[in-house]
Amino acid sequence: MIYFTAALLVPLVAMACGESAARHNLPQAIHTEERIWITMTTDGNDTDSGKNRCYYTLFNFQEGSTFEFDEYYKERRLWRKNHLYGNVNDPKEGKSSFTVQRQQGTEWRDYIVEFWDDNTKCAVLSYTKDDVKNCQIIVWESKLPQSGYQFSCEKKYDEICEGLPKHSLYEHDCLRQRDEFLREESDLASRQGQHATEGRSS
Repeated sequence: MIYFTAALLVPLVAMACGESAARHNLPQAIHTEERIWITMTTDGNDTDSGKNRCYYTLFNFQEGSTFEFDEYYKERRLWRKNHLYGNVNDPKEGKSSFTVQRQQGTEWRDYIVEFWDDNTKCAVLSYTKDDVKNCQIIVWESKLPQSGYQFSCEKKYDEICEGLPKHSLYEHDCLRQRDEFLREESDLASRQGQHATEGRSS
């Protein structure tokens, strides 16, 4: 993965140039090759009245303070994919922060990492939308709890986002459905490769 190399080298370059290394470091909460699941949100629009669920993100690139990743979610029976762009910001009140853009150069959400548990790989993020605070819980895939158990940082979510609603984006069958989606995607790529080979040989 390119971004792991960049994540190690860029802070050294930044310090040599007198820049803040923190500006180039991906927050620990999102610095992984694993899938990161967005499990809970205060913003009901994220679920689109219950149609959308099983959100996860997968990083694919970092250069300097910018990075790119793909967001996947299920809309009813169909899987959707968005390619998103991010930028690591200077810390806010000592907390890691980053911006996510749907299109390069256009702001969408400014996230603050309110809480991060490095042992359970669970984080509480916040952002402001229309002057209203919103929160999310994100969890690395390897640390997702078994069905029926709380997310390890859910109590922190309740404290930090007290009084705000809770909408679930993750359900126990999301992993199984994701595996089915990946198999379908792999089969499609294989068929397309076969057609391309047949076209060249004919």
